[in-house]
Amino acid sequence: MIPPAHLSSARFVWLGCIVLLVAGFLALVLRFYHPVYGFTAFFQLDESNETIMLHELRERPVFIYRDTGGYDGLYYAQLACRPTLRDPALAVAMDGFSYRAHRILASWAAWALALGDPVRALDTYALLNPLCWLVLGALLLAVFPPRSLHNVIAWAGLMFSAGVLASVRLALTDLPALLLIVAAMVVGERGRRGGAMGWLAAAALARETSLLAALALRAGIWPRHLLRVAVVAAPLAVWLVYVRVMAGPVDAGWCNFSWPGLAFVGKWRGCLADLGRGDFSLLFWATLLTLLALTVQATWLLLRPAWDNLWWRLGIGYVGLMLCLGIAPWDGQPGAAARVLLPLHLAFNALAPRTRGGLALLVLGNLGFLSGVLPLLDVPHTPGEIAAARTGETAMIARAGSGWYSVEHAGSRLWAWAGGTAHLELQLWAPASAPPPQVWLKLAGFTPRTVTVRQEGSSVWSSPVERKARWVCLTGLEFHKGRATLTLDSDALPEPENVAPNARALAYTLSGLRLEP
Repeated sequence: MIPPAHLSSARFVWLGCIVLLVAGFLALVLRFYHPVYGFTAFFQLDESNETIMLHELRERPVFIYRDTGGYDGLYYAQLACRPTLRDPALAVAMDGFSYRAHRILASWAAWALALGDPVRALDTYALLNPLCWLVLGALLLAVFPPRSLHNVIAWAGLMFSAGVLASVRLALTDLPALLLIVAAMVVGERGRRGGAMGWLAAAALARETSLLAALALRAGIWPRHLLRVAVVAAPLAVWLVYVRVMAGPVDAGWCNFSWPGLAFVGKWRGCLADLGRGDFSLLFWATLLTLLALTVQATWLLLRPAWDNLWWRLGIGYVGLMLCLGIAPWDGQPGAAARVLLPLHLAFNALAPRTRGGLALLVLGNLGFLSGVLPLLDVPHTPGEIAAARTGETAMIARAGSGWYSVEHAGSRLWAWAGGTAHLELQLWAPASAPPPQVWLKLAGFTPRTVTVRQEGSSVWSSPVERKARWVCLTGLEFHKGRATLTLDSDALPEPENVAPNARALAYTLSGLRLEP
C-alpha cells in the first residue's frame, strides 16, 4: 500500500507535468503573434481569397499566405463578422456558404465576445480555439485527474492530438465542439441529463457531427431516448431552416461520406504504398502514426462492447462515422479525419484500462501527437518582411525592396543585410484623422560607416553607425495611400562577411522597427 505522503507527492509531480505542458502550448501559440496581424495567421487566408474577402479583413489587416492554399478557418472568421448571414457579401467571400453556415456557434461566440464589433470579432475568433484549449484542459482534469501516469498520458494525448491542435492551428470548429461534448459527458456522468442535453445541443451548432454524441444519453426505453435526441437536435434543425432561407440549399458536404470502410482501407493502402516507395519524411511518419492511433481506438471499442457505459456509447457512434467517412476527410497528411473523430479519441482514453497493459494501449492510441505538434512549430513569415510595429490603432510593416539579401530570422527576430544602396517599402495602417507616426529604425554597420536614408531624393536621416545596433528616428516622412519608399545607402564600400569565395559583401543591417505617436 502506498503511503498517503508518497501519493500526495506523486500527484504533485503529475500536476506539475500538466502545468509544464500547458506552458509549452502557450509558448507555441504566442510564436504566432504578429504586431500588425495579431493571431490572424491561424485563419489560413490565402492570396486567392484576398480580392473577395469582407472589407473588415482589410480594415483590420490580416495575414495573407502567398505560397499555400486557404482553409476553412478563413470562412468561419468571416462568419464571425456577420453571424446573422444577412450580408450578400458573404456568399461571394466564401465557397459553400450555406454549408459553412451550419457550424455557426463558434462564429456567434466570437461576435458576442467582441460585443458585436465585426473588426474586433476577427481577433476574438483567432483566439477562440486557444481559449477553448485552456478550458478543455481544465475540464478534462475531472475526467483524467492527475493521479497517475495513465491519466497524464490520456490528458496530454488528447490535448496535443492531431485533431485538437489542427483545430487550433487552422481556427476550426472541432475543438469548440469537443469542449461542449466533454461538458455534456461530465454532467451526464453525474446524472444531470438535462444539462448534458443542453451542452450537446450547443455542440451540434458548433459541428453537426456532434449529434452522434447523443447516443451516450441513452437510458431506459428507446422512445424516451429518441425524444432526448430530438430535443438535442431541435436548435440545429431550427438554425438549418434559417440557413436555408438566408443562404439557400446546402451545396457541399456529401463527398465527406462513402460506403463503409472504403475510404478508410484506401487511406491504409496509400500509407503502405508510400512506405514501400521509401517515403520516410517526418510528415509521412506523423500521418502513419495518426492513422494507427485511430485504428487502435476503433478496434478497442469494437472488441470490448459495453453498452451500459456512457463513454463506450459516446465512442461507438464515432466508430460508425469513421467507417463511413469518404475520401475528402482522409485526404492529406494527416487529413481531417483526426479532427472529425475527436470524440472517439476522448472515449478511448476514458475507457483504456489503468493497468500495465492499459498503459501500452494508451500509448498506441495516442500516437497522433506528432501530427498535432508539427503544424504549430512552423510559424509563417511574409516574404521580404523585415520588421513590424504597432502603437495604438497605428501599425506599420517594413519590407525589403531591391538591394537587400534574403531576410534572416531566429525565432521571432528578423533582420536583413544590404551590400550598398537598398530600398525599403513601408506600409502604414492608421485612422484617417491620425497624423503620421514617428518612425524609428534599428540599424547597424558591418563596419563603422555613415548611413543615409532618403525619400524621393531628400535626406530624412544621415549619421554614423557602428557594429552595435542603434535606433534612429526618421522625420518628415510622407505616405501616399499608406505607402512610402525609402532609399538607404552608406559612404563606405561593403566588406566580405568571411573569407569564403562566395561570401556576401555587407554594408549595414536593419533589424527593427518602432513607432511613436
